[in-house]
Amino acid sequence: MDTDEPTRRDTSANTPEPAEPADWLPLVLVCVTGLIVVFNATVLSTAIGRVVADLGATVSQVQLAIVAYALMVTAFTVTGGKISRLLGPARTQLLGLGVYAVGMLVGFTAVTPRMLIAGETVAGLVGALLIPNALAILGQAYSGARRTFAVSVQAGTAGIAAALALLVGGALVQTWGWRAPFLLLLIALAVALLIALRTHLPSSDATGRLDVPSIALSATGVLLLVIGINQAGEWGLLVARDAAPLSLAGISPVPLLLVLGVLALHAFLSRQRRLSGSGRAPLLDPAVLSTPTARACLIGLLAINLLMAGTSYLLPLYTQIVLGKSPLSSAIMILPVSIAALLSAMSTPVLMRRLPPRTLLIAAHLVSACGAALLALTVSNPWTGVWTLVAEILVGLGLGAGLSAGSATLMESAPPELSGEVGSARGVADFLGISAGTAISGAILLTTLAQAAAALVTKNPELGRLTVLDLTPSSVGFVDNDDLAVRLGELGFDSADIGGAVEVNIEARLVALRAALFTLAVLTLAPIVAFRNLPSRIVRHGEARPTTTE
Repeated sequence: MDTDEPTRRDTSANTPEPAEPADWLPLVLVCVTGLIVVFNATVLSTAIGRVVADLGATVSQVQLAIVAYALMVTAFTVTGGKISRLLGPARTQLLGLGVYAVGMLVGFTAVTPRMLIAGETVAGLVGALLIPNALAILGQAYSGARRTFAVSVQAGTAGIAAALALLVGGALVQTWGWRAPFLLLLIALAVALLIALRTHLPSSDATGRLDVPSIALSATGVLLLVIGINQAGEWGLLVARDAAPLSLAGISPVPLLLVLGVLALHAFLSRQRRLSGSGRAPLLDPAVLSTPTARACLIGLLAINLLMAGTSYLLPLYTQIVLGKSPLSSAIMILPVSIAALLSAMSTPVLMRRLPPRTLLIAAHLVSACGAALLALTVSNPWTGVWTLVAEILVGLGLGAGLSAGSATLMESAPPELSGEVGSARGVADFLGISAGTAISGAILLTTLAQAAAALVTKNPELGRLTVLDLTPSSVGFVDNDDLAVRLGELGFDSADIGGAVEVNIEARLVALRAALFTLAVLTLAPIVAFRNLPSRIVRHGEARPTTTE
């Protein structure tokens, strides 16, 4: 088994396979850890109502706990990759799991909203350690085809973890309350610690220090981008809406946040090149992003995570609001996506031995985009049609193959000692995609809903009284028909107007959902342009790149 040695012995000969080919404990460890990290990122959203009632919190406070976790993970993943390299995968994993358990214990015992927010913040900071460390472990524990298989399976756990959060988390919340998922996570962390203690993990004798300006630049840039993306729907992408905290001559602050975020990340990358050129240790080795293969894979991972997050937001919204299903029933109805993603991820190593990475990734994005488009066309049915099932399976197959093939190809483009920093880059791409997917889906949904509702009301003279309503993205919401009828009744509308408004709501929701799904499909296709830079076969670090690709 390889070891993590910054000053590596001469291994210019063929890299040997692991000494213990049957030892899959490192893979089991990182998969269990990945399940924990993603499960926690998703499960709290199923318990908002219970938390509000039990802690006397507001919905915004619970949402802040959810957002704090995601923000900490995204902002400090680059720093986490560097810490993993300095401490070594073994110490990083044990430290990360231990402190993560502290965060979950604080959440489990929370008696105030602040305690819940604090627990999720701690967990998010440590999640930024565990995410890049997973690839550091796999990069040092396996080589060759085994590494490709391990990275593919590890990447595919994200979809199943999100599904488990909806299924298992929803069932636990309904049966035993909102603290039950935290207890489950504590048990899972104990299991992960036991596995870590029994697993031979590589250590490190790397020296160096963390560059504080680099930490500040990377965290600031990512935070500005995530906040700008997340608030685009509420504050307005260009024109400032009423909810915007400030207006610059009528312009939303979102473009400013996005531009400042890009500038901060540009300054960060420039500093990494200067540090590397002067012989000092950068926070992120520029070699991680230096190849066309790495950049194409990161763009693809951002897009495929955008699709995964967007569909994870839209499909439960449709099944719960339009069809009136419970969170558990809703999770079961969209389970084919996760099952297909997991099976696809596990099959990807076999496909990568037969298909070039370029072909496989293009096919994955085409299949998932076709699935999203097919969902848009079948979204009006009662979710029992064959074509809806086919669409879900297509989305899942594309997601699993895209995540696994993109991660494995990215991993093999860098030397094993940089696995943690590769994990950092992948983590940032993943969470930026997740943030963008939810934000873009929500923004398209509300904007199209308002426009469709306004157009339908204007076209029908019998609904003239409804024109007094302020039908804008800031004022409309994706609500079920009963809630809409109650709200309009409280405003003094008669039964005829309410009946017409309900019909408008039914049609406008379908238009909005279709528009959002079609938008996701188009965005999933965008990285195909960058995939022309991918090799015709997987190129492991140190091998000559095929001359036919560029």
